[in-house]
Amino acid sequence: MISERKGQTALWGFLTMLALIAIASGLVDIYRLYAARIWAYSAAQEAALAGASRGRDWSALMTGFEMRLDSATAKAEAERVLIAEMASRGISGYTMDVRVLPDAGGGSIPGFPLRPVRLGESLGEWSSNEPAVGVYLEVPVDWLMLDMLNVQEKTVRVFASAGVAQ
Repeated sequence: MISERKGQTALWGFLTMLALIAIASGLVDIYRLYAARIWAYSAAQEAALAGASRGRDWSALMTGFEMRLDSATAKAEAERVLIAEMASRGISGYTMDVRVLPDAGGGSIPGFPLRPVRLGESLGEWSSNEPAVGVYLEVPVDWLMLDMLNVQEKTVRVFASAGVAQ
């Protein structure tokens, strides 16, 4: 009878160990998702700041006494920063959308960002009361444990914007 109990104890120990490994792997997946979100938001912020900083239209300031953004330059600079950041991390399969509000009074872009970010369900309307650059970024995240269970790839979606104060 004692030898039967040892077998049961070994089986329960093995099953408990498997459950703890699955829980630890799930926690690692959640941490990877959280870390990817923080990094993606940081990259989007950096790109928006670069676009707003390097895309300033100084000639508009000299002629009309209001700061504006050169749309093409601001967008190109923001995209350049994002592409460099993704290349440095070796990330492919990402999606980015950069929009510019070039006028001194800002403006709004309905339906941007393209997909909800954070906990929102609707598409929203990005608006600013100053010239601004908005960056929407989708980054795929690989799972550790959930890849083995054929769970779909998770995508992190972030939005950041930066403006130029008058």
